[in-house]
Amino acid sequence: MSRRGAWILEDQCSLEGSALVALPRGAPVLLVEDIPWLSTYPHHWQKLVMLISVQRHFALTLRRKGYDVVQHKMCDNPCAALLKFAADFQLDEVQVMEPADIPRMKWIREISPPCRMTVTANNMFLTSKEEFAALADGKKQLVMETFYRHMRKTRRLLMDQDGKPVGGKWNFDAENRMGRIPPLLPLPSEYRPELDDITREVFFDVKRVFGASCFGKMPMKPDGAFIWAVTPEQAEEQLDHFINSRLHDFGAYEDAMTVRSWSVFHSQLSPAMNCGLLRPHRIVERIREIAPAGKRPTNIPLNSLEGFTRQIIGWREFMRGIYRREMARVNIAPYPLRNELGATQPLPEFYWTGETDMVCMRESLKPVIQFGYSHHIPRLMVLANFALLHGIDPSVINQWFTYAYADGYEWVTTPNVIGMALYADGGIVATKPYCAGGAYINRMSDYCSQCQYDPTVAEGPKACPFTRAYWPFIERHAGRFQRNPRMSIVLRGLSRLSASSIRRRADESSHWVKSLPIYSPANGGAHQP
Repeated sequence: MSRRGAWILEDQCSLEGSALVALPRGAPVLLVEDIPWLSTYPHHWQKLVMLISVQRHFALTLRRKGYDVVQHKMCDNPCAALLKFAADFQLDEVQVMEPADIPRMKWIREISPPCRMTVTANNMFLTSKEEFAALADGKKQLVMETFYRHMRKTRRLLMDQDGKPVGGKWNFDAENRMGRIPPLLPLPSEYRPELDDITREVFFDVKRVFGASCFGKMPMKPDGAFIWAVTPEQAEEQLDHFINSRLHDFGAYEDAMTVRSWSVFHSQLSPAMNCGLLRPHRIVERIREIAPAGKRPTNIPLNSLEGFTRQIIGWREFMRGIYRREMARVNIAPYPLRNELGATQPLPEFYWTGETDMVCMRESLKPVIQFGYSHHIPRLMVLANFALLHGIDPSVINQWFTYAYADGYEWVTTPNVIGMALYADGGIVATKPYCAGGAYINRMSDYCSQCQYDPTVAEGPKACPFTRAYWPFIERHAGRFQRNPRMSIVLRGLSRLSASSIRRRADESSHWVKSLPIYSPANGGAHQP
């Protein structure tokens, strides 16, 4: 009889993972805390603690289920651990689930254990590689809305019996852009899990092994500081917390920002999803409970439920499909290195320290530095928008998003940053550049009223850095944007401005951004690779 074992990676700790489900109880399972992989980037300490704690808790679960678990804590040589595992159990086959990040998949294929290595399909997503390829076949440009409608139809989510969307519309974007959050509207507290001895032990192991090299300043103790779920039960509690206290108002204010809350009504589920604790299949089940087939939700506004559904079955799945498709292309720059707009400016130091006199940037960076998280509007319309307007090198900020965020992995940050946020892939993900001046930030937040810069001023010492940089950015790339029909209105606006005004703004903006400190060990800045 063939003897098989499984190797479970740090971000795949699920009893439903494809490498594990086909094994009989009692089979050997290898868990390795892969220090070389975890050190590829200076990951946020919250992310490191989460991943390792998830794996140590999973080891306990597997032992209770009867598996023969081999666990390597803080392992410097995962290849040697795998070879020893295969030899000790005299295995004929080791199964490992396909990693979501393609560079890690390439590394796994280079390992030569003394037995067969079988890579099983990654089932932490709703969409298979084959399904996405069939949808993308022959299309010059893929549109998320088309993909999302396919997912709604095939998964029968928020659909009437006659095959039409519940409520008569596919999305409720118009109802999900209410602007600023009313100052008297109560905001929910964030979910905070109970810390146990395992997580505390991991915290001090991470502090000892990674210490000064990880992103964010580690406190003396984890209590009150570490905030992420590390068990499936905690992830389920977090999902309950979102549905019961946040989902109702999520839709109306999903694009809003406020100094009163860094999470507002967002779920904060992406770290648990991206590390394997919470499969999207489970969230789909909960959506069906709220709105059974053919029925409107009774206690949750439809615009809120539809907006959340679109994030789970639409955007997340679409990003993963785009990443796989673009990473497979040849005769073109690797997807993480694409730079359609030729941006070369280094990333300012405040992306590591959070120390800046721009209130919107400071408030957006504060939860990233502390917790490794911010919701999608600070990511897209503040942190990435700043980089787009000021010509920051896309590969540098793509790496920053990968390691600064607890939910950051190459498969998800690359299409979102290189594609959606920075237009560095030339329009594969976004049909136009997502750029905006200070007026957008002022409309969607209470930041500008507390800032020394004025979002309505484009020149001089009171000029908002976003407003000042906006039209010079458009003018700089006008030749390229003329080929994009969605930019025609913007380009007509550009034609109404004088060349001298654009030049003054461009000179001020260029001088200002070049004067910003960038990381240097000599000036005590935070870590940058």
